[in-house]
Amino acid sequence: MKPILALAFSIVSGTLLAGNAPEPPPAKMPEKPDVKKIGENLYQLGKITFDSQKKAISFTATLEHNEVLIEYLLTSPEGKIHEALFVTEISPFNLNVAMKLLGYKESKELFQILDENYRPTGKYYASTKEQKQNSRFKVTASWKLDGKDASYDVTKLLENAKTQDDMPDAPWIYSGSYMINGEYKPNVSGDLIAVFTDRSAIASYSGEGRDNDELWIPRKKILPPLGSKVTLTITQTKLNN
Repeated sequence: MKPILALAFSIVSGTLLAGNAPEPPPAKMPEKPDVKKIGENLYQLGKITFDSQKKAISFTATLEHNEVLIEYLLTSPEGKIHEALFVTEISPFNLNVAMKLLGYKESKELFQILDENYRPTGKYYASTKEQKQNSRFKVTASWKLDGKDASYDVTKLLENAKTQDDMPDAPWIYSGSYMINGEYKPNVSGDLIAVFTDRSAIASYSGEGRDNDELWIPRKKILPPLGSKVTLTITQTKLNN
């Protein structure tokens, strides 16, 4: 296996970043990611830290909403913050690189194949066992309030708007997004992790209800106050079979 710093450069300079991109490759080479080793298995990439042994990625975000319908778990300030639970200042490009470095494989299984007129065909992209096995993850949100530590799987922070039932404890699936006009799409759109399936995001929710954009609202009673800083931790999980 390549040293992690060398692998970081290969990700940017090769075809790994674009994946199954529907757009032409970038017109110019992206800059080499500045990955710094800060511990035995711990690395820093911009505002992101990741652990190569635990397969975990951590960064800071801000609670943006506690009442509106949620279509995105996470966006940057340039994204659809009016329907996002959390907003972060991290680079979407850096998040994608960190996930690649930890061995994530893109899986497009949540997306319908489009016809020549870009209309859904009802058929979905196939994914290999390896892609399915290495694309799934969970997200944990942690914060401190009134001197007490709190930590929740993010699916516990959302509930059905009509029934107040729990969001199903399903994994999030890394799909990688794509390049467009020489830019990484999430850098342009600002949308990182989608609740309502979005092929342009880096990842999307895989559970029941992912195709309904009027289903999920924040579980206000357990969330911290609006504007609170939280730490989001992405941890790779394996396919259950």
